[in-house]
Amino acid sequence: MWHEGVYALVRTGRRAECTTRKARKEKRREVLRYMYRACNPQRPFLLSSKDNLIIWQSEETYKTIFSNRSEVERTARELVRRGVVLCALCGGLLKYHRSYPRHIQDAESKRENGWVAQAHCAGCNKYPALIPEFIMPYKHYEAKVIESVIAASEKGANVEYLGGCAAEVSTMRRWVRQFKRRGAQAVGWLLSILSDLYNRHVSSLMLQNRTLLKQLARLLREFPKAKKVSVIGRTNIILTTRNCGFL
Repeated sequence: MWHEGVYALVRTGRRAECTTRKARKEKRREVLRYMYRACNPQRPFLLSSKDNLIIWQSEETYKTIFSNRSEVERTARELVRRGVVLCALCGGLLKYHRSYPRHIQDAESKRENGWVAQAHCAGCNKYPALIPEFIMPYKHYEAKVIESVIAASEKGANVEYLGGCAAEVSTMRRWVRQFKRRGAQAVGWLLSILSDLYNRHVSSLMLQNRTLLKQLARLLREFPKAKKVSVIGRTNIILTTRNCGFL
């Protein structure tokens, strides 16, 4: 149970000590992280946890209709009607709500404009976006492009001299830094999900001397088989459907 003083601290962020809005926000995050770890010592606190998106596994041909709004909306209606995607918060059925424009870029920075559907959960009154797995949340580049840069970095390549991707060096460095942080957290979440839902346990010895990307790939082998998809894409599908964040 939350102590009244701690609850007040979270709400106010110690306004007297934190003079700026940014400082108050960081203080609230710090207290929330502390309390979460106290209550859940075995689970990492994932700052990227969001309840406004669900990543789903699309068909191989879906990318070809990404720019066709009517087809995207038709597919979304079919997904929610069949219960393929459910609310990550309450597990309730969703209803199609609307679609909004979204663009992605390939390795050569070629831009492709398309559409992403948005659903509505009447149970918790949330409007999650239904994002196909080849799209990285809040990123312009495709998931496979980002994963290729991360894989090369883990092999020791310097992103400054990395060919095959036209993204700016600072952008690729940010991908690598973010993955190092979120990837370690995602490993913890996958271990927890395997134990809680599938009663499967992976020894830490199996993950030793492996890069983060290979650790995730090893854990994904313990989940029910799925169609061929990238490691990051598959991980995001599992995490977002359980409201555990994303990479």
